[in-house]
This record gives sequence, structure tokens and C-alpha cells, in this order.
Amino acid sequence: MAKGEKALTKFSFFGGGTAKFEDAAECFNDAGKQFVMGKAYGEGASAYRRAADCHLKAKSEFDAASSYGKAGEAFQKLDDVSGCSACFREAAAIYGGMGKCSMAANMSKKLAEVLENGGDPAELPNAIEAYGAAIDYYDGENQPMRANGCREKVAFLSATLGAYDDALAAFDALGRSCLGSNLGKFNAKKWFTNAILCALAREDVVKAKNALAEYANLDYSFVGTREHMLCEQLTAACEASSEEGVATAAAEYDKIKRLDPWMTKLLLAIKGTCEGMDAPPMPSVADEDVPDAPDEDDAEDLPDLT
Repeated sequence: MAKGEKALTKFSFFGGGTAKFEDAAECFNDAGKQFVMGKAYGEGASAYRRAADCHLKAKSEFDAASSYGKAGEAFQKLDDVSGCSACFREAAAIYGGMGKCSMAANMSKKLAEVLENGGDPAELPNAIEAYGAAIDYYDGENQPMRANGCREKVAFLSATLGAYDDALAAFDALGRSCLGSNLGKFNAKKWFTNAILCALAREDVVKAKNALAEYANLDYSFVGTREHMLCEQLTAACEASSEEGVATAAAEYDKIKRLDPWMTKLLLAIKGTCEGMDAPPMPSVADEDVPDAPDEDDAEDLPDLT
């Protein structure tokens, strides 16, 4: 670190104004590496950030983004969400400005994961925004699988926050994307079902009915499945404002396919709309993985829909 600071004080009659910043950045990067190896992560993060600042002054944007990324990883070791997210955000912005879309996408995704798992519910909207940026970058690089991984996060987190319109749009996009793949087309019904449930949770029965008809036309294998029957029964129950109908539909589905915790919470929100109240936001499950089916231990703790 001392060598880096000394390099910044160099003066040359022959110009070379950026050379001192390049030399200093190299020293600060070396210091950051040694700090991290010694598990002095705070000092390592500071050293890498110092290096990033020097790289920017030397017009080396790529190296600056790399140093910001390393600083963010050091902050992550300390569970410093604020410092980590600030560095990842800087790195993503620089990569994006350079047209390095894959790198910008990866950094945006890392930023989103830090915000999602940081334990602060107030940061979840920022996590959704970061996942959205990653989706745009991945789509621009024609990487649909990676884009859909982020889109899934946007869908579940949006529903968790009660932003059912955003969740519906993301689930709809996931379902349509699956239809374009021979391997993924059998998963389309899962995403279409979630989209319809989000429409019902926001008390839009008309949209749910229209979506159900459209999805049946798009995916012939959807018709007649347990998911299709569940959507039909729930739509009819909501149209009749029948809490009992929602509970019955959920119970019949659960006999064949076990309801996972996330879906159970969404069904509770739908049931709430039949009580003449606004659909309550779902309890936060942002720091949980959303399984396809619940474990036995999870199933014992699920609320009683009846």
C-alpha cells in the first residue's frame, strides 16, 4: 500500500500522467490479494477499491471493473451488504458501458443475489431491479437459459412483495420461452399456472380466464392436467367469491401433487380475495429456495387452507 501511495507522488517532466496511476493500481491490487490471502477482508476490499480508482484515472475501465468486482467479493466475505453491493454495482455499470454484456450480466446477477440474501426486505425491490438488468444483458447476448434463471427470481420475488402484475409477466415469459424448447416445453404448464394464480391473487378473474384459454391454445399438453383443473376450479371459485371453492380446489390438487410452501401462500392470498379484502402480500420467502414439491417436514408446517 505504501508503494502505491508513493507511486502516486511521482513527477515526470516527460509527461506520462497515467503511468503513475497504472503503477499505483498494480501495487494496490497486489496488496489487496495479500490482504485477502491473510483473511483481512476489510483491508483487502479497501485496497482493491483504491486500485479501481487508479485504473479509472488511467483510463483502464476493464481493469477498474475487475478490481471493483474483487473488492465486492472481499466485502461479501465480511457480510457487508452495503459495501459489496456498491462495488458490484460499479463493476456492472462499467462492464455495461463497455459493451461487455456477459460480464455486466454476471455482475448484475451477483449484485441481485447479495441484495436478495442480505436479510433486509427493503432491498428486495433493488434485487428485482438488478435481476432485471441481468435479464436484459443475457437476452442481448442470446443466453436464454441464464436469462430465464434470473426471470424466475424476478417472478417469485415480485409475487412475494405482492407485485402480482410483474410476477405474472415474468411467469408468462418463462412459460412461452419453455415452449420453444423440446426439453423445456413440459415445464411450461408450471409457469402458466403460476401466472394464472397471480392474476387471481390480484382479483383479476377476467384476465385469469383469458390467460387460461390462451395457454390451452399455446400448450396442448396443458389441457386436462392437474394444473389446468386447479386453475379452472380456482377461477370459478373466485368468480363466485367462494372461499370454500378455493379450499376445495387446493385440497383436491394436494391429494395428487403436494402443495409446496410458496404455492400454499399464494393460494391463501387468493382465498383472501374471496373474503372481500385486498389480497395480502405473501410473507417473505426471498432467502429460501422455492422447491417444486415440499419436504415432509415443510408440509407439516403449512397453513390449513380449509
